[in-house]
Amino acid sequence: MKRKPISVIGVIALVLAICSTMFCMTGCGTDVKVKINDSGVTTEADANTDMTVKEILEKAGITLGDKDETEPKADEKLGEATEITVKRYAKVTVKNGKDEKTVELVGGTVEDAVKKAGFKLDDSVACDVDKSSYLNDGMTITLTNSIEVTLTADGKTNKCKTIADTVKAFLDEQKITLGKDDEVSPKLEDKITAGMKITVKRVEYKEKKEKESVAFDTEEQQSSSLSAGETQVTQEGVNGEKEVTYKVKYVDGKETSKEKVSEKVTKEPVKKIVTVGTASQNSAPETPQQPQQSQNDNPQSSQAQQGGKTVVSKQAVYDCDGSGHGYYEITYSDGSKEYEEF
Repeated sequence: MKRKPISVIGVIALVLAICSTMFCMTGCGTDVKVKINDSGVTTEADANTDMTVKEILEKAGITLGDKDETEPKADEKLGEATEITVKRYAKVTVKNGKDEKTVELVGGTVEDAVKKAGFKLDDSVACDVDKSSYLNDGMTITLTNSIEVTLTADGKTNKCKTIADTVKAFLDEQKITLGKDDEVSPKLEDKITAGMKITVKRVEYKEKKEKESVAFDTEEQQSSSLSAGETQVTQEGVNGEKEVTYKVKYVDGKETSKEKVSEKVTKEPVKKIVTVGTASQNSAPETPQQPQQSQNDNPQSSQAQQGGKTVVSKQAVYDCDGSGHGYYEITYSDGSKEYEEF
């Protein structure tokens, strides 16, 4: 029995049938890489254009909530899309002072929630979370209105609007950098209040050397060559000199105080010497020759002249100028005295 020859058309039909079967077995879509953006977190996943968005998310381990949404929609096939965005549902509370509102959003940011609550969010209002961050279900957003304070720093005084809660936060907000010795009033940890005056004083410490005088001492030396009570400067005093190192405090460039750190004598002082006499008036180096006694100096004669009184003593007293002149002090037996110059 002879076989009938196979026609060309039959062969083509057979090939198409085989390809169709293989295509159905392997799927009709194309394998692709997909980026999934879930509230700012990006995940890359393997997918097929014939898979639905929900299937791709489940394959990537991402679960959707009942009120969450996606773009493209969860039940749509991926098709030509290369990115999937997950929009999370969030019910949040926005507080602004005593005002408080609750809003619901899907795939929104903090800024979106504030606007939906009817509050403004500009430079005069502070928010306790980043306004560009995505919302989380159940979160609370707190707004704070700015207040005006006065800042004095670096030679300038300005009125500033601030939303900071402490003095330190305010200075950071104003980009004021503090040195290790700078002084701030009020304290950095103090709470900001309306009308507060904040002062920054730039403090710097420097070493300063100064030359100062060293006072001379005075020394007394006794000498019998001078009469008692007489003084003579035998060596003049001369002040010395020293170098003193100070730690000087400058506030905003002006010296306000200084503290002595050390000192060094660079020139010794010369002491002053004063000679003090010790010689008594009765012990002069030379006793002048007494004049010869006259008849009146004779005790017997004096006794006769004094009506029977006798001379008990006759003492020479010399002048303190060393001239040898003086007087006699004559004491009589009845206690009376007479003085006679010589």
